[in-house]
Amino acid sequence: MLLTPLFSVPAATPDIPPSPITASLEQILDTGPAAWRTATIEVYRWDLFPDILIMDTVGFAVQDRMFTRLAYFLEKQGWRGKLLGNARLAGRHGWNAHDYGPEGLAAFFSAVAESNFPLNPEEQALRQLALTQGIMTSARGGFAPGHGGVLSISRSSSAIERRLLLTHESFHGIFFSSASYRDFCLRLWDSLPDAESKFYTSFLDSLGYDTADPTLVVNEFQAYLMQQPLRYAASYFERFTRRLAETGVASAVEPSQLVDNARALNDFLLPRFGFGAGGPLLAGIGGEPNR
Repeated sequence: MLLTPLFSVPAATPDIPPSPITASLEQILDTGPAAWRTATIEVYRWDLFPDILIMDTVGFAVQDRMFTRLAYFLEKQGWRGKLLGNARLAGRHGWNAHDYGPEGLAAFFSAVAESNFPLNPEEQALRQLALTQGIMTSARGGFAPGHGGVLSISRSSSAIERRLLLTHESFHGIFFSSASYRDFCLRLWDSLPDAESKFYTSFLDSLGYDTADPTLVVNEFQAYLMQQPLRYAASYFERFTRRLAETGVASAVEPSQLVDNARALNDFLLPRFGFGAGGPLLAGIGGEPNR
């Protein structure tokens, strides 16, 4: 997670494309701002999962104004359910990449409507885009979940970071889009031994996630397992086990045990979607995103 304070109040209404361009993940990474329809943001529809929108921003400042309040309201430890004004957000950064499904977006914008809370122009544009694309619907003065979801990356990240981050976020997109995959992830989580679920929860706690939200925990559990090819999964969690130990959290789980969970998810995805761990972008590449 980036600690640099980047949140700032927008000066003008952003020019955000009202309709997404269908593209592959590779095409999104390869298309630079010079080819965008606006100067600050481009909106894509993932070709493999058409109900998933992917927003590429010219920098963290634009992305923060659109998503940081959502991150704190839905995901951040100690802040879930709280609407923070711009003054409270000053100097805060959400994540380097974002993902929000229908339930989260509907909950956030319903809370905004109920309290007549003022939004930034970027958030207003996101609300309209979510409505027009069916990710949420209007309902009784608020909003109800639709289908699909929204992912975001930024040009403030390096090229290799963008590839890794988009890989991580793409698995959130599959979780939002595919009911069968989502159900499989939930069943796998419920089957874990206590030591393994405690390990993953400690992992997410250390990254600042609100682990009181069980769906958020399962969604992040699967994305961190799937963000790299299987051959890199054990080494990733070995590094993380060492990091937890430095904070005084001892793990009763050997990292090699966790690869079985990654393999189970991989074996579910591969025959259904044509790719597994590491996704369509990371064949032969190792690493981890700094979300």
